[in-house]
Amino acid sequence: MPRLTTLPRDWRDFARSPIPLALLALAAAVGPLRIPVLLALVAGASVAIGRDAPVRWAWAAAVPVAVSLAWSVLPVPRAAIDGSDCANVTSPVAMWRALQAVVVLASLLAFSLALTASRESLLLRRPARTVVRWSVVGFLVAGPAALVLGPILGRPFFGDVGYDLTIVGAIVPALVFAVANGTMEEVIYRGALLGWSSRVMGGGPALVGQAVVFGLAHSGSDVIGNGVPLSLALGVGGLIAGVVAIRTRSLLLPIAIHIGLDIPIYYAFACAS
Repeated sequence: MPRLTTLPRDWRDFARSPIPLALLALAAAVGPLRIPVLLALVAGASVAIGRDAPVRWAWAAAVPVAVSLAWSVLPVPRAAIDGSDCANVTSPVAMWRALQAVVVLASLLAFSLALTASRESLLLRRPARTVVRWSVVGFLVAGPAALVLGPILGRPFFGDVGYDLTIVGAIVPALVFAVANGTMEEVIYRGALLGWSSRVMGGGPALVGQAVVFGLAHSGSDVIGNGVPLSLALGVGGLIAGVVAIRTRSLLLPIAIHIGLDIPIYYAFACAS
């Protein structure tokens, strides 16, 4: 994995590599463009791989993220208004996100095979024991903290997101949702978009590029307030997660914290009080 200071080896390839990132940023910012951008990225990646061009890594890296963005265009199943789905293991909210993760990661697998990419290129490697310990601590701290602070921090952007924490059984579908979402996003953003793009862009530009797209991707139509601060905050979060992934040479710590932070999202969707 390139260091943060790594610059492009070939400036001609670097000049071409921002195109897929720019298309992703456009799709993230403009919802109706998500499916057309996905089709364009699949076509571009297929051509680049067929030609064995160095920029094939940047084009292929963008496709799983585009699949995830295009998924949001589909109609989303809602939890029962009466809260009966809150503790339901097969809650439509949790199952829909799990299905999304399967589809998105399947697209990543397909392009990994086409590129003959290694697991290490996605930072899917066995972490050091210290990283494992910090990952456990990170999850145990992030999860409860997010559940308590979620309604407060989310109110300016999503309105009243209060939820019932007394329903103990809700933690199971909440974990299904959070594991699916957290793992999917870290693997496609910090694994593919950062790891593969850095092969032609260099570590620094790829780090910043994935963070920008990550921030824009979380400023959707469900934001009722000013989405700019939220997008900036999540962009910074994506930047930090990328740095951590590079420093630890593993996605485990970003995934663990991301899962913890995503638990209250399920509660907001399915356990509204």
